[in-house]
Amino acid sequence: MYPRLVTAKSGKYTYLRLLEKVKKNGCWVEKVLVNLGRQDIEGRKVLGVLLKKLRRFTDEVLVTPQEVETKQCREYGPFLVSQKLWQEIGLEKWINEHCGKIAPVSLGEPGVLAMVLNRLTAPRSKLALYDWMPTVYLGKWQTKEFANFPEDPTDFAEWFYRTMDWLIKGKNKEKIEQSIGDWVKTLFPAKVVFYDITNIQFEGWEKLKQARFGHIKLGRKNHKQILLGIVMVEGLPVACHIFRGNRAEKTSLVWIKEKVKKQFNVGRMIFVCDRGMISESNLLEIESANDGYIVALKRRRCDEVKPLIEKDLALFTTIKTDDDGEILLSAWEAESKEGKRRIVVFNPMRAKEEIKKRETIIKLLGIELQDLLYSVKSGHRKKIKDIVACAENILKHKNGKRYFVYKSEKDGHFEYGINMEGVAMEEKLDGKFVIKTTEQNLSLKEVVLKYKELMDVEDGFREIKDFIRVAPVFHWRYRRVKAHVFICVLSLLLERYLEQKLQKAGIQLSARKAIEKLKTIKVVDNQVGPLIIKYVTSPNQELNKILAACGIFKLPKMLPDIKRVKEVRGCVM
Repeated sequence: MYPRLVTAKSGKYTYLRLLEKVKKNGCWVEKVLVNLGRQDIEGRKVLGVLLKKLRRFTDEVLVTPQEVETKQCREYGPFLVSQKLWQEIGLEKWINEHCGKIAPVSLGEPGVLAMVLNRLTAPRSKLALYDWMPTVYLGKWQTKEFANFPEDPTDFAEWFYRTMDWLIKGKNKEKIEQSIGDWVKTLFPAKVVFYDITNIQFEGWEKLKQARFGHIKLGRKNHKQILLGIVMVEGLPVACHIFRGNRAEKTSLVWIKEKVKKQFNVGRMIFVCDRGMISESNLLEIESANDGYIVALKRRRCDEVKPLIEKDLALFTTIKTDDDGEILLSAWEAESKEGKRRIVVFNPMRAKEEIKKRETIIKLLGIELQDLLYSVKSGHRKKIKDIVACAENILKHKNGKRYFVYKSEKDGHFEYGINMEGVAMEEKLDGKFVIKTTEQNLSLKEVVLKYKELMDVEDGFREIKDFIRVAPVFHWRYRRVKAHVFICVLSLLLERYLEQKLQKAGIQLSARKAIEKLKTIKVVDNQVGPLIIKYVTSPNQELNKILAACGIFKLPKMLPDIKRVKEVRGCVM
């Protein structure tokens, strides 16, 4: 049975007929089954009405464009890619294995993934997940557990809190970190470990014992905090540890060293640490255990640094350049001292930033000091005690005494000027830092680049506190704080692994920008007749490259998750 257009002998009209072939007298001939009318405007309208009436006799979904109704549109791209990396790393398997049976009123591994991806793409509180979840799509979130959530946002959040408890129960976190460490060892030799520590502030909670007042690196004063130490290998976080908020950073290094050596099961390691980790006892402890270190010396408080930074830049060796040949890093190695190598590193971009920052500080402090001078001359501020207190208050901010000196020898007297010696010293320090290392077998370039990788750890902290937003923390139970931080570190692991995938594929994009671009890939729910069909928006060429870098080579036009709309008394619901 087939249709055919037939033109009348007059040539004036064309008709649509439904034919079939039949055998007559041993020959195949066409037989007209039905004449469906003329193919003019009126005839086509009548045919359209007939087709609509015939739809109920077929299982095929036949609709007009006007009958297609878009129900909702949800973000899909970042979650598809993140789930692929999540599974590739092995986190789905490890969480299920190590955490065991899912606790009542919790969501198991899919719930952990939801919190991790929320931190990665749109950091919000657990209460805000109530509004966020309906705006995103991932297949494993379409289960009964996710569909039957309580309508009350507080009860909704409780499911995620219980999931956090399930994740962190017993030694689950440590077991998962061990698995991450074993996985990283399959990618890179775990001989060089990067370690840094930062503070995370708390809002309004007094009950957590680990939250203490301590040295503020980032955040506001008068807020309790904990310290977070992160261990990284080749830019990937493999473990995190929480310390009391008032603990000295230096005291955490020896403890973390033993933990990391045990985790990676290696005899000797090279630790790369920043200036805050340095103490003579720390360095001696590392050497006595036959380990090595690469550390930066304190630029202003170390006697070794001053004579080294005065070296002429013309003698520096180029270490790293950009695509246009511009120097990004150069270095010069001084004579070894007591068997330790000392290397001066110059970063031109950092030098420009420090010059600009210093000029801004001098300008701002100069305005405040000039106002003080005017106040003294006009007689508003007469006593020497008040004048000195005001000047000290101005210069205590932004290390003002590096740039200005002042005098106030009697009542009603005040004068100030540029600290020429201090500014000259700062100019010598612009863009420079000095590295000290025990490693004799590494080349100059290897030492510099290994220390440069420590910035990946510091970038990781910035990403955790900015992009992934670990702070401020509103939990007050220790297990919840521990779970909250661990979820943020897992987000960082996905983000850094994505960045490595992009770099390997030659895509000049940060993970942050890639995630923003992937958000344009949506799942659109369309009601087509009695069916709800999920269509995937087509990615452009750039998005296809990002997807391919992550092992996703072709997106389906629609997802297999097709649902039939309920019908009540002949009406589609």
